[in-house]
Amino acid sequence: MPSPLELLSHVSLFAEVAREDLGEIAESAHVESFGEGEHIFHIGEPGRSLFIVTEGTVQVHHPDRDNNFELAQFGPGEFFGEMALLNDSPRSASARAMSAVEALVLDKVDFRRILIERPQVALKILEAMSVRVRSADDLIQGLTSHAVRDPLTSLLNRRAFNDRLDEEIARSRRYGGCFSLVMLDIKGFEAINLELGREQGDQIMAWVGRLLNEHTRGSDVSFRFDDDAFAIICPGTEREQAHTVAARLSALLSEAKAPIEDPVSVSVSIGAATCPDDGQEAQALYHCAQRGLAESRG
Repeated sequence: MPSPLELLSHVSLFAEVAREDLGEIAESAHVESFGEGEHIFHIGEPGRSLFIVTEGTVQVHHPDRDNNFELAQFGPGEFFGEMALLNDSPRSASARAMSAVEALVLDKVDFRRILIERPQVALKILEAMSVRVRSADDLIQGLTSHAVRDPLTSLLNRRAFNDRLDEEIARSRRYGGCFSLVMLDIKGFEAINLELGREQGDQIMAWVGRLLNEHTRGSDVSFRFDDDAFAIICPGTEREQAHTVAARLSALLSEAKAPIEDPVSVSVSIGAATCPDDGQEAQALYHCAQRGLAESRG
């Protein structure tokens, strides 16, 4: 196995560090081994070390309610966990060995001492880290967007709706005030799909999503709730205002022309509920808005 100094000299993070400075860093490092499937660290744990893989493969992942999002995999010569060297924040992801792994480990205390003694080393390493951090941020934002947005309409999805509804209810209970839930579904959308085809049906759905984004207040949040159903959460909106919003959007959609060649009339059923007047639980508000939808369908 190569010496710690040789290993460090081939790691991009230390590419600009002088060999004499790299030697002192190498003297502070130690080797650790991890069995296949073993977690190297868990999300939320205090970050204490930077890891450089010398053998095997490591997966860094973000545990989600339903899935584990893989953020990256690292093999020999690659490093991870570097943010632990800069701050005392808990780990923002988990890391586990995908096979038997050996890693060179640099502990925070020793590493910080070297950086304080050699500011020029700190500058070079911070520059290298900034590239890595930007890439990680872009990836996490992309995963987050994918997890909570409907790809067809670009509206937030039902999962995001559930979270936001719970947040608004908690805010109303804590601070008072009100908010409204407006629900819409496209009348006869299944027949439109059968008559015009799925492709044109998708164009209509995406168009409805754009209209909802363009014709609601900046504080209102629109969601694709289901196949042909949408929801809008309207902070600070009382019952009468909510019904006005619903009626205005219904009129807008019936008067606008869908961006497809075939002539088609798009109309929606509408329903609304207001917290706290119609309830202070998610289910109560949802069922109230659903009753309004049923009445609107006639």
